[in-house]
Amino acid sequence: MVALYPDFYNDVFGPIMQPGSSSHMAAPCRMGYMCNSLLGEDVKEILVKLDTEGSFAGTFGLMNEDLGMLAGALGDLPDDERLFSTKSYCRNNGIKYEFDFCAMKESPHINAVKFILTGVSGKTSTLVANSTGGGMVETVLVNGYPYTGKGDTYVVLVFDKDRKLSFKELATQLAGRLDILEEGASDTDDKGILYWYRTPDDPSKDFLKEVVGDVDFAVMKPVLPVITRRDKKEQLFDTVTDWRRLAEEQGKGLYEVALDYQMAASGWTREQVIDYMKNVRAKMHRQTHAIYDEDVKPLETPYSGYHYKQWSEYIATGKRFSGNAINKAIYYALAATTTIPGVHIVPGPMGTGGGFVYSALCAVKEEFGYSDEDLLKGLFIAAGIGAICYTRTGPTGEVIGCTGECGVCCAMAAAGVAEMAGSTPEQVEAAASLALQTTVGWPCDPIPGGKMQPCLSRVITVVTMAITFAEFARSGRDPVLPFHEVVDVADKIGRGLSGDLLCTSRGGHCAAPTAQQCIQAINEWHRQQ
Repeated sequence: MVALYPDFYNDVFGPIMQPGSSSHMAAPCRMGYMCNSLLGEDVKEILVKLDTEGSFAGTFGLMNEDLGMLAGALGDLPDDERLFSTKSYCRNNGIKYEFDFCAMKESPHINAVKFILTGVSGKTSTLVANSTGGGMVETVLVNGYPYTGKGDTYVVLVFDKDRKLSFKELATQLAGRLDILEEGASDTDDKGILYWYRTPDDPSKDFLKEVVGDVDFAVMKPVLPVITRRDKKEQLFDTVTDWRRLAEEQGKGLYEVALDYQMAASGWTREQVIDYMKNVRAKMHRQTHAIYDEDVKPLETPYSGYHYKQWSEYIATGKRFSGNAINKAIYYALAATTTIPGVHIVPGPMGTGGGFVYSALCAVKEEFGYSDEDLLKGLFIAAGIGAICYTRTGPTGEVIGCTGECGVCCAMAAAGVAEMAGSTPEQVEAAASLALQTTVGWPCDPIPGGKMQPCLSRVITVVTMAITFAEFARSGRDPVLPFHEVVDVADKIGRGLSGDLLCTSRGGHCAAPTAQQCIQAINEWHRQQ
């Protein structure tokens, strides 16, 4: 079976979600959903265990972590608008919930979470998993048994505590009805054996009951939009150098090779790949325009730090230094930072990153008269750049700092703008390389209660410098380093950062005296809510 590799819609522009952090809200929501599917009945109690030294301890509540965890445990995915009413739903329905910060022994990952769910019958299910960036997850333990998976298929789990069943016979019987992509077993001394079978098919529980008899089983549902199937092909490229080579050898543009990449990854047709990106584009457009064009109300607190009104008023005065494209890019990016329940956001890779990439592309499109098709091509090029980053590093604040979030967004947007403007493949790579070079070494240090600082400053850098570096590349500037080498440099430097600089809200700007006051203030505000 072909190994899982970064996908445009699973990793780069995914998950389409309610406002929040992709790694801190969407991923834990997906973990809770998987644990809920293990339980297989209505939930009565929710216990979530988090490491006191992990990233969730420093930001808890700031990025809607608690809402995502509860929503997933109740059986909802990150795009469900009910996420914002999960606490009131639990209170109204007598569902107890607790978040326990403790020493996490089951996983050393900085983004590890453990769910323990109790159903109405008294049955329990447990899941330990890691948030690996961009909403992606990796399971560690299911009901206490080792199992590693990423939510890209259905998984039939058979818990043979008394060792009654034959692995080979089970596989044969299941293969009669299901396309079994991969199978395995986890043998534990005290709990018996877990047999697991990964399949793209939604298995009938009646059929499974016939096969396993009185042995306990569960079906863990997929959480990714692109399910892994047997016709998945090898990864087409993991550098822009190879991407360009393929385009030249086949007489195609980068856009067409990007389509080939996603068709190989998903098994979808060309039309399906394009249609899904059109859906992504529509979500991004609403994400960056709803606050201006619709009668919507953002979820606002004393610490929100929204700035879209002030910017709108400022540029209306005409007393501005920058050009229209830059002004518009900031205008749309500030809209993308607002939290509006019901208005989906698109990561890329950070929670609102797709909106930032789109802000730059949309601003240039509008200012210079490019077509919708040009913009769509730009998004595919941005997705290809993102997929290369996901292949070569962990593009998330918890792994390599804000280089992995704002920096990668900047490179994606710069390449997308360059493509949209009709640049050569060499110029597209140069735009991405130049953009990423300027962000290497950025820490991830969001200040709880700090009105989105320093994050908002970096976001504005992303959308403005993406346009600048696209132009710089088009002027003929040689970036010296091919893009993949810059990614590798960013990975090495980022992984060398102190843990205090990796989205734990302990170091960097968070260590400043005023930041410490902000943190104390928002913690007190949360306690009073």
